[in-house]
Amino acid sequence: MMVFMTVMPAIEASEHTVLQKVVPFERQGRVFGFAQSVEQAASPLTAFLISPVAQFVFIPFMTTGAGAEVLGPWFGVGPDRGLALLFTVSGAIGLVVTLLAFGTRHYRGLSARYLAADRDDTDADDTDPGGAGAPQPAVATA
Repeated sequence: MMVFMTVMPAIEASEHTVLQKVVPFERQGRVFGFAQSVEQAASPLTAFLISPVAQFVFIPFMTTGAGAEVLGPWFGVGPDRGLALLFTVSGAIGLVVTLLAFGTRHYRGLSARYLAADRDDTDADDTDPGGAGAPQPAVATA
């Protein structure tokens, strides 16, 4: 959980950076708003779906079930260990899904658009030696 809380701000920042580079400026408000509404809508839904799974599967599994015997010496025993196992399993599933997403056509397309946008920004910086919008040196006239 500590690693998750440590890397999550960097992941969120990189998500926003990608969206700002790839999505045209005129559409960014709608895209960011839609993304935030989907994240907010998913939160209670996942809480209501995972609560019964935790209560009826993972907690009994790690208190009196076979999990207490098999995983107990390594993972610990009790209701809190059942929740820890749930977080561990869901984290592993999230990692596998993320790795599978890297191989999708949509991810490759997004990466290509990001690289193209990055090249466009680099080309624009090359034509303006002071950087985008930087004041140019004054030319003396006699």
